[in-house]
Amino acid sequence: MEKEDIRKAIKAKRLAKKVTIAEVAKAVGRNPTFVGAVLQGTHKLPAEEAKKIGDLLGLDGELTAALSKFPVRTDFPNTTDPFKYRLMEIIGVYGDSMREQANEMFGDGIMSAIDFTLDMEKVIGSQGEARCKITLNGKWLEYKTF
Repeated sequence: MEKEDIRKAIKAKRLAKKVTIAEVAKAVGRNPTFVGAVLQGTHKLPAEEAKKIGDLLGLDGELTAALSKFPVRTDFPNTTDPFKYRLMEIIGVYGDSMREQANEMFGDGIMSAIDFTLDMEKVIGSQGEARCKITLNGKWLEYKTF
């Protein structure tokens, strides 16, 4: 199966079972955004964790194995500036997962980029390394029906 067919099949199984991304993540003890990216095909899990998800969602062997395959991350634009590239890479890898989780949490809508703040700070990690923490905080805007 092609990557897009695999992604669609896994999503269809998850939705048919009415299991949220957060519930899938809890089953393997991982961050929901990371697991959402796995389900989108932009990250991978160890085989034993993929099997737990396969069992939870009722996936066949091929779909379960796909959760452990090395992803090809080419579905987002490229730039030559390393800092901007990494931000686009983050959105490319995690954007679909974040959007789907936001819809599950808030309903059909978008995060405002007008009623919005962005904070960046330097924090020190557990190993004493410098880390860059970026917080995006936008008002949730539901799409109107008419």
